[in-house]
Amino acid sequence: MALFERSVAVSSPVQEAFDFLLRPANIITISPPEIGLSFVSAPEVVSLGSVMEFKVLARGQVQHISHEITRLESPDVFTERQIKGPFKSWEHEHRFETDGESVVIIDRISFEPPSGLLGLLVTEAKILESLDDGFSHRHEQLQQIFGNGS
Repeated sequence: MALFERSVAVSSPVQEAFDFLLRPANIITISPPEIGLSFVSAPEVVSLGSVMEFKVLARGQVQHISHEITRLESPDVFTERQIKGPFKSWEHEHRFETDGESVVIIDRISFEPPSGLLGLLVTEAKILESLDDGFSHRHEQLQQIFGNGS
């Protein structure tokens, strides 16, 4: 199982940052435009058990993916797990830790790359590189919205 982890400090009360990331519409605004993220079906605000169906453009292919919120402990952590999609497994933990007057948002993703022919093209190294690029963009956007928490 591969692991990706990145964090960003923002100037925000922890509850405000937590609530912001519970809204799928906000995820679109902070995601890199080139991935073409769009939600097919999602609640306005996710809660425990919510399912989000979305599309992304990955390696020239539109991927249809569904995630379920499997853990939600406000304002500390929530976790989403792939229930339909290209990966053998995918779990994204969003953790929020206060650091003085700022909050550190930690994104931790554990995954198993696809198998079969797709797995030959979409390797762990390529996935980690894409995640690094995507979360660099996402974290820059969060700092623009909330301010740099450093």
